[in-house]
Amino acid sequence: MTEVFLFLLWTLILYIIHRLVHVIPVLKKIHFDHHRYTMKNFGKMQWSWNNLLLYNDTVLSTVDLWITEVIPTLLFSYITGHWWIFAFYYIWAAFLQENLEHNPKINWYPFTSGRWHLVHHKNFRKNYGLFHPLWDRLFRTEMLQ
Repeated sequence: MTEVFLFLLWTLILYIIHRLVHVIPVLKKIHFDHHRYTMKNFGKMQWSWNNLLLYNDTVLSTVDLWITEVIPTLLFSYITGHWWIFAFYYIWAAFLQENLEHNPKINWYPFTSGRWHLVHHKNFRKNYGLFHPLWDRLFRTEMLQ
């Protein structure tokens, strides 16, 4: 039960951060690079060896990844002492995210990869969640494709 609670708390923090980068001007500018790159390369994004270093597409997109996911996950794991969360996140970010999150062929609802997440790139006021849509449902930001 503790693991489920920690997972949900961690994903809530990432959800809030993701919403904030859409409204804080300097972070919005950095985050927009990720949106621009994703839409420019729609359906063509794939895994690269750079992902092992948590480098994501462009320099600005990598800064965005570190601000919105990597650093918060490291801090959360350090504060809670539950490093399995960072291990889980690293496996996701280094090996799976690039092929799943922005892949229009994937529709595994209630997981938030593929088409579900790409809705966010078309309507940046919707679908902020990572891994599951719970927070989007609770805060009324979910939009099904």
